[in-house]
Amino acid sequence: MFQERFKIMNEIIQIAPEVYWLGAKHPQLRVFDELFPTGNGSTYNAYLVKGKDKTALIDTVKRSFTEGYLDRVAALVPLDKIDLLVVNHTEPDHSGALGELLKRNPNIEIYCSKAAENFLRQIHDVPMKTHAVSEGQEIDLGGKTLRFILAPYLHWPDTIFTLLPEEKILFSCDAFGAHYCPEKLYDDESPDFSGDFTSYFDVIMRPFKDKIREALAKVEHLDLRMICPSHGPLLRRDPRAVIAAYKSLAAAPPEDGKKHALILSHSPHGNTRNMGAAVRRGLESRGVAVSEMAMYGAEAEKIRDALEWADALVVATPTINRDAPPPVWQALALISTVTPKGRIGAVLGSYGWSGEAVKLVEERLLGLKYTLAAPGLHYRFTPGVEDIAACVQMGEQVAAALLGDK
Repeated sequence: MFQERFKIMNEIIQIAPEVYWLGAKHPQLRVFDELFPTGNGSTYNAYLVKGKDKTALIDTVKRSFTEGYLDRVAALVPLDKIDLLVVNHTEPDHSGALGELLKRNPNIEIYCSKAAENFLRQIHDVPMKTHAVSEGQEIDLGGKTLRFILAPYLHWPDTIFTLLPEEKILFSCDAFGAHYCPEKLYDDESPDFSGDFTSYFDVIMRPFKDKIREALAKVEHLDLRMICPSHGPLLRRDPRAVIAAYKSLAAAPPEDGKKHALILSHSPHGNTRNMGAAVRRGLESRGVAVSEMAMYGAEAEKIRDALEWADALVVATPTINRDAPPPVWQALALISTVTPKGRIGAVLGSYGWSGEAVKLVEERLLGLKYTLAAPGLHYRFTPGVEDIAACVQMGEQVAAALLGDK
């Protein structure tokens, strides 16, 4: 019994007076949510804050780590003495232990965003007492204060940050995190994990750059001693540098006073590429800056960067086996991982036996909230003079949509 308690207490780390990390480490994890590679594992960071009057938990852990988590909580405070749980984010790797926690103490009060209230009831089939928090709302635990900062879409609509001003600690949910499982807890005790930090931003946060900028404006002025994210090391070496890094990663594309169009093309025999070149002439005749990129062999990062810069997207695709070929779909899948400057689109391409690809790609762009500036064009084999003229006209139509011409 003594050895078991010693083991449990050894897994708890005090990060400030009466503030504890009692999350879970998952060093063996190699793919997160069956989507994102995690070559260095991850952590599910959860926290306990003890005031003179109340005790609060901040987030829980993934469901498979529930029992160990509850043992750590109980080693500090009996479960029936926990007063409240702050749910910064409802995703199951954050709230996985919530159901079992409430079964053992149904009187726990839950504080979360309005969106999280709805999500929690759809994720966990247990009675719960929830309170939707507002911007700047505070809870006094007795000598320790929890202040809530709304941060929607970092990276779910339900996200909030929680500030502990007395200790200058920001519990930042997924923001500033990394899928990296450190041997020790803090960034200044860990090897360089900047690659994991940046990769995490790219796959989790990058689609919401505008929302990140809004959230950063709320916290960049804070005097912080530590940032405690939901994944990866706790950040105490230089919290301001961490915020500055996010500000750089989330920066909007620079403005040069021009409208920009991106032509993504896949053209095994050159015919589709020639059609794209004609569209380019139409765009440039109206003063639109144009970039072209072949989808086959292009690095995903370069496509993402180009998409973020583009006010309009023209997809030039052949039809192969009644479909757009894989490089086209792979490129289009990257749209949901960024925030394009604009969502004006057009599709065209050459085909041999049949021409379904243009229609299929148009439907995909519409599903991604693009507005099609011109009807799709597709021509069998080599486009003729009139066909090329129609492609030039498509470029002019896209330009008109960008420039607001009637």
